[in-house]
Amino acid sequence: MAAFWVVMPSVAGSADSEGRNRAEHAIRRVGLRASAVVVVALMLRAWAQTATAFGFAQSVSLGALSTIMVESRWGRSWQIQVLAALACVVAFALVGRGRRSVHVATAMTSAALSLTLTRTGHAAGAPDRMAIHTAHVLGAGMWVGTLTTLVALRRSLDQAARQSVFRAFSRVALTGAAMLVTAGLVASWWYVGSFANLWSTVYGRVLLGKVALVGGVVACGYVNWRAIGSGRSEPGQAAIVELMLAAAVVVATGVLTELEHP
Repeated sequence: MAAFWVVMPSVAGSADSEGRNRAEHAIRRVGLRASAVVVVALMLRAWAQTATAFGFAQSVSLGALSTIMVESRWGRSWQIQVLAALACVVAFALVGRGRRSVHVATAMTSAALSLTLTRTGHAAGAPDRMAIHTAHVLGAGMWVGTLTTLVALRRSLDQAARQSVFRAFSRVALTGAAMLVTAGLVASWWYVGSFANLWSTVYGRVLLGKVALVGGVVACGYVNWRAIGSGRSEPGQAAIVELMLAAAVVVATGVLTELEHP
């Protein structure tokens, strides 16, 4: 989403038409793959929810799956999430030839998906908490999602275009990081309640582990920012480490959503 609206203008000013087309198609591939991963993850989550409710032996029966995925209140929210993820797949599949209307569609479907993902977690049913969680997801997408896209497309651009794109990304990353950290602090205070709960509860200890991983992501981001600021055309290996740590953060977040908070 951010790649289209912030990074692509930089490519337009520093790359030829062929380079812009390669960049756009690279963003399209990343968006399609990410959307498909979300669809698969949602299917696996529905199966896990069924296994939790009915036991592993019954988790593949059509009756149990139907009860969770179709008949339950959780299932109705899950269906909305699947529809939003599929809408993202369609929007990114239509990307091409610089059509701004399609870029708008990718932005809208991505934002809608971010909102719907809050319907089955701790924030479900509380508009203020859903808003904070949505900002948290959008911030992560702007920061880490855009970095993933740039790492994937950097070979499609010449050196001048790469430098322009990564300089533009620095502004996107700072905005996304600010959203991510601010929303994360607010949500943490809501769910933890006191500093003592950080080390006296399972939820708090997992949260501390997530914070440590986020600190590593921030440190790598700072190294990348300094590298681009010093005149390099693209970040070094720290970008790969940043993405690996970000993946670990996603796993920790998934664990937190299944734990009871204090």
